Amino acid sequence: MAVRHPSTDPQVVSLNFASMAQHGVILLLVGPLVPNLMATFGIRESMAGVLLGLGSLGFVAGPLFAGAIIDRVNVRAALIVGLAIEVAALVLFGLSPLFFLAAGANFAIHLGSSFVETAANVMPTLTRQRRSAHSVMNLVHMFFSVGAFVGPFLIGLYLEATGAWRPIMFFALIPTAVLFVWTLTVRFPKRRIVSDTPQRPFEHLGSVIRTPYAILGSLTLLFYVGAEVGVSSWVVYYLQQRLAMTPVASASGLSILWIFIMVGRLLNSILGNRFSSLSLVTISGIAGALGVGVFLFVDSTIAAYLVLAWIGLCFSGVFPNVMAELNNRDPAKIGTVTAVMAVGAALGAGFFQWLVGFLAETVSLTAAFVTPGVLQLLVVVSFWRAVRSR
Repeated sequence: MAVRHPSTDPQVVSLNFASMAQHGVILLLVGPLVPNLMATFGIRESMAGVLLGLGSLGFVAGPLFAGAIIDRVNVRAALIVGLAIEVAALVLFGLSPLFFLAAGANFAIHLGSSFVETAANVMPTLTRQRRSAHSVMNLVHMFFSVGAFVGPFLIGLYLEATGAWRPIMFFALIPTAVLFVWTLTVRFPKRRIVSDTPQRPFEHLGSVIRTPYAILGSLTLLFYVGAEVGVSSWVVYYLQQRLAMTPVASASGLSILWIFIMVGRLLNSILGNRFSSLSLVTISGIAGALGVGVFLFVDSTIAAYLVLAWIGLCFSGVFPNVMAELNNRDPAKIGTVTAVMAVGAALGAGFFQWLVGFLAETVSLTAAFVTPGVLQLLVVVSFWRAVRSR
């Protein structure tokens, strides 16, 4: 077995937090821009769903490569590759004169992001000290939420003031480039190389995809991320269309969602030491489905903000609790297991972002927003099966 020794280096811990915060900014970058992108490129909801979905498909393409790099080389190498891809793709998106170029750039941004997320989800196993894995993973994902709520709010302010979306890509480039340079300077704890260390790329993949808990964990994250992006990628557009909110008010709704995801992850870092991940995910899934149902009937800004806060609390602990419960069962294959679960998450984001856009255009926005509620219930069912499997 490959042994990872916990690190007391605060640089590694800080880099883990910073990488997740930057990841939150990048992953929520395009959602608030959907109305502006539709106007710039002359597209409708279904094509906007294609653009969002292509970004998520980029996420599908990356994790298996990132997992192979982590298992064969180290976490740092995967993080460097991901950040380099993001830097190049952000420049391309900001300069894209045509829709297909912007869609390709969004694919590349999320390809790089998949490397960053896979690395950041493995890093808590290098830095864990007295806290449980669930507690540490929730703290790391809390920083994702920090980026995810700050980003949309600042984007909304800038769009309302200028109406221009292209400079936002170059603003996002700044923290990405800083994180890239920082990663180059940080030393990661070494891993002792023994017989379980793979000698070929994807050597662990065959055994992992035959492991029930890994596949069911991947399915759980497919449903969860489908629900999360179904709300977060389309709520700005929903609030503008249904409640006639301004750009900054609608973007603030998305920020509120992520503020309470952040708060919920802090709470889950405490609750994770007292309750099982199965209990936390079950309660969150059922309560989240109810919250999405209530959101369909709100008719005022304050009510919308309150329900989004509730949904954020319910969303908060699902991803980190599922990941922490399952990805470290076999430490020698942690990179590949994390990658397989990340692929499930990416497939959920890609398909369900498109589905919500398709339903919004062909049926109604209300019908589109039923989808995240159903997915939250499916999260509960699949995670029960994953935890019970051996």
